[in-house]
Amino acid sequence: MWFKNASLLRLPADFSLPTAIDETLTEKALRSPGPLELETRGFISPFGDGGALSHSSGGAVLFHLGTEARLLPSSVVRDALDQKFADHEAKTGRKPGKRLRAEMRDAVLGDLLPRAFIQRSRTPAYFDPKSRMLVVDSSSDKAAETFASVLREALGSFPSRPLATETSLPLLMTEWLIAGEPPEGFGLGDECELKDPSDNTSQIKCKRHDLGADEVREHARVGKQVSQLSLVFEDRLSFVLDAKMKLRKLKFLDIVADQLDVQDGADQATVLDAEFTLMSLELRRLFEHLHGILRFVD
Repeated sequence: MWFKNASLLRLPADFSLPTAIDETLTEKALRSPGPLELETRGFISPFGDGGALSHSSGGAVLFHLGTEARLLPSSVVRDALDQKFADHEAKTGRKPGKRLRAEMRDAVLGDLLPRAFIQRSRTPAYFDPKSRMLVVDSSSDKAAETFASVLREALGSFPSRPLATETSLPLLMTEWLIAGEPPEGFGLGDECELKDPSDNTSQIKCKRHDLGADEVREHARVGKQVSQLSLVFEDRLSFVLDAKMKLRKLKFLDIVADQLDVQDGADQATVLDAEFTLMSLELRRLFEHLHGILRFVD
């Protein structure tokens, strides 16, 4: 249940989810793709097949967006098309024109798609009304926007936008690295990335490295800006903060796991509820601290 990444989308102060959220999501529940569909998306239960499509705890609401995609490698389509083109040329003595090639491609897809294997995947996310954010367990902009888009289709309105800050994150993170002193409550981790603002191809990456070392700080002193910085929050969780306000490589540390009050042998629903409750509360505290430092744009 623990999220490994967090892409953050901000909602207006007057936004709220419908009371009967599960009934609303049913209209966009995941279905299997039809014979000629490459992919379908829709909501699935966080608890597995047949369960509720959402789960609430402490005001936060958890969703899982499912995807079913037919696995049809482009090389398979290309080989089948090449054979059709070759057969046509052998029979007529002419290569197929543009219109005929398009028709042949449609015919190939119509033949291959119904026989393709289906791969299922899921992306978890939750909405926290107190922080006014949709938190998506992905570092991909596309995945976060896709999640928001499907929610928008289900709810009719979901006015989210990527989280922005009043402060320039690269400049602020660069200051923290040079000083060796991030804000109160935070400590430097062991990973960072620095880029030349005039040439993004010029970059330095440090992993499992002492970020207080002079050779690391020197890159920042001579003009490179920090684009990713590993931080530890109150010894409770660690993450890599990037210039787009994403939290990558999110880890909840032992001090958090020790608070998990789940009896041995508890069922899956009980475990999920306990983990989600603890995780969403910890992230809420983190977001409050980050907002105080960075000032999220409304």
